[in-house]
Amino acid sequence: MDWSRSVVVVVSPDSFIRGVGRRVVNEVLSSGCEEIAARVVQPGSMLLDVIYDDLARNRIYFGTYRYRAIDALYGLGPSLALLLRGSPGIHRHFTELKGSGALEKASPTSLRLRLGAVNTILGLLHVSDSPEEAELDWRTFFVRDWNNLGSGELPDAPDRLATPGARQLARLLDSPPGTAENRGFLQVRDQLRRGLVAHLWELLPQAEAAPLARHLAALDGAPLSGEFVTRMAESLDGAADLLLRRALTASFTPDEPPLDTARLWRTLEGHGITVDPWSRAVLTTCQHFPPLTRPEAQRESAPAADAPAVDTPAADTPPGGAPPTGAHPLTSSGTEPAAHV
Repeated sequence: MDWSRSVVVVVSPDSFIRGVGRRVVNEVLSSGCEEIAARVVQPGSMLLDVIYDDLARNRIYFGTYRYRAIDALYGLGPSLALLLRGSPGIHRHFTELKGSGALEKASPTSLRLRLGAVNTILGLLHVSDSPEEAELDWRTFFVRDWNNLGSGELPDAPDRLATPGARQLARLLDSPPGTAENRGFLQVRDQLRRGLVAHLWELLPQAEAAPLARHLAALDGAPLSGEFVTRMAESLDGAADLLLRRALTASFTPDEPPLDTARLWRTLEGHGITVDPWSRAVLTTCQHFPPLTRPEAQRESAPAADAPAVDTPAADTPPGGAPPTGAHPLTSSGTEPAAHV
């Protein structure tokens, strides 16, 4: 395999959950490259350890405490790995197409920003940035842990993996029409806050409950304000679990120290509050990677069926390609992304 002309693209589970997996695959395959192999993979602990090992050896500056954010991504479901062949500039081309680096620094015309990436980890797809990384990705996603087969049973050539093809596999994995996950960071955080408010309300001192009830009514269904949740958390001092009160007011962004979300989910379950996997992934990863908080309605819609995608600017991008002021507000500055995100 000539790795200077080959690239591995991994369409991650958040693409399929958000119903844009086929769109991603269509745009990737419409870029003039040749599809060599495609396979569905859901990394288990052994394969994730391979990814972490690469990060620890080569990307130690990234911060080891953030590696487990990848668990939150790949734990959402299956991914689709593609091996593609093209010109010697294929790595640079796909890096630009995806929008490499921290999400807030990506071009408004990049796939990640146009199709609704939540943050740098929940970024819809991973692309090999160099020939060396392409070979590593091939060995990681195509050779190792090949459905736990023995080494003698591994495919001896990549072209044996090409059937049924990326478009067909993406069609199988994508969320059916009307079922795609449309909640972004702000919606997920507000939903958690609402659940906590409803559950903890009966613990409020009587003197505080009435004014808070009037404040809640004044919001009239709008997202809970920081003022409201802060006031409620203060009113619950000594009456409710400290971790629950912290979760009520937490920003879940890099702007403040992160919560131990694994402990938080267990605590919530102990109180009868269920947090779905998508919400867990969003809130866990956004604590370390700034979330894109553009209104979900502005996300570029996907075309019907499997028609080749057209590279059009986002709906809120003016002529000339420059994003309008405030089009992509982010909570704080980003950091260099992981090698396999």
